[in-house]
Amino acid sequence: SSRVLWTLAVTQFKRYNKVLLDTTAIQAEKAQLEFENTKLRALLKQYLDGISVNQEVLATANPLMVVNHRSNLPVQATRQLIMVKPTVVEAAHVLQYQRS
Repeated sequence: SSRVLWTLAVTQFKRYNKVLLDTTAIQAEKAQLEFENTKLRALLKQYLDGISVNQEVLATANPLMVVNHRSNLPVQATRQLIMVKPTVVEAAHVLQYQRS
């Protein structure tokens, strides 16, 4: 009789333990999905901001927003985008090909 009770208790503890493990796994998966969802929402917002024009987009710096050859980027950032490095040719190279 006590052996039957002990077997029943062990079986119940195994079931309970399985439920706890499943619950923990589901909670971990939920946290992972919430994190992934947050990242995907941010990417979607970034994409939609890039293809649409609204007050929020106009208020933030957007290199794609150009009206009358002007963007809403700060002047310093615009200068950095426009700056082009000059072509550098060594003097010895120029002299060599000028003589020919």
